[in-house]
Amino acid sequence: MTSNLSVLLKKYSIPALFFVLGIMMLVVGVSKNQGSMFMTAAGLMFVAGVLSIGYSSGKLKSGMVYILGIGAGIAAAVTLYYSYLSVEETATYNKNYVKCKSIAKQNLEDIRFVQKAYADANGKYADNWEDLIDFVQNGTVPFVDAQGVVPSRKITPEENKYLYTNNPPIDNNMTDDEAYRLSKWKTGPNYADFKDFKRDTIQISLLKSKFQSKAYVANRLKAGFHKFSADSLPYIPYTGARTKWKLETKDSVQVGEAKLPAIRVSGMIPFANIKGKNDDQEEMYFGSLSTNDTSGSWENE
Repeated sequence: MTSNLSVLLKKYSIPALFFVLGIMMLVVGVSKNQGSMFMTAAGLMFVAGVLSIGYSSGKLKSGMVYILGIGAGIAAAVTLYYSYLSVEETATYNKNYVKCKSIAKQNLEDIRFVQKAYADANGKYADNWEDLIDFVQNGTVPFVDAQGVVPSRKITPEENKYLYTNNPPIDNNMTDDEAYRLSKWKTGPNYADFKDFKRDTIQISLLKSKFQSKAYVANRLKAGFHKFSADSLPYIPYTGARTKWKLETKDSVQVGEAKLPAIRVSGMIPFANIKGKNDDQEEMYFGSLSTNDTSGSWENE
């Protein structure tokens, strides 16, 4: 009995393995919607199992059938291997796409932030990367130095007379602006309420206040991005610092009754959301040259 079982195992183990693997692969392929390469491997593995079982059972006499069965099994294994490599390659591509787009988004948001600050200071957007980088490194932005809190009370009739000429009704608690103006009335009867109150606008470094702030640095670190560098702003991620974003500006466009500066920064990131689509590229941008809109392409997704 043991001897017969041993013979059966030797005779049918390999063919049965091919047959079972073929069925399992076909089931997985259909249920998981696998690609054509995987389904080909599954089919070859199933055929190898059927031919090998047929030969081993004596149903198929030709030794060539056995050879074909083994050949189909080997071909299935090779096809499956290349299918695995293809899946791995696609997974790596998709991972790079997500990372590239995430970095590109941060890059464009940083450019937009700097350009808005530049426009606030100069009345127009920087039309070249050299000026933009210089502004990041050496430019300043206004900052409100706020100290003290607004007293939680209404202004007095005397304070009302000091602040206003038309004697408006005193209906609500004091506003921030009223507290600021009263802090300048050093001879006022309630100056003690405002002596520590301060609302001064000062100029501070753009680089330090934005790109070297703890929150910004922590967010980049959490996202897995490299340390911020102003010199890297012009370059599209994953292009080896060889391809720059396209920077276009207009000093003035008509928006309603006003004339405002306009900007558009655009470029093709070297990955598409689906591998093999659009030559493996995807456009990202912000802004418009026909309006003063500065919304980004990623914000409409």
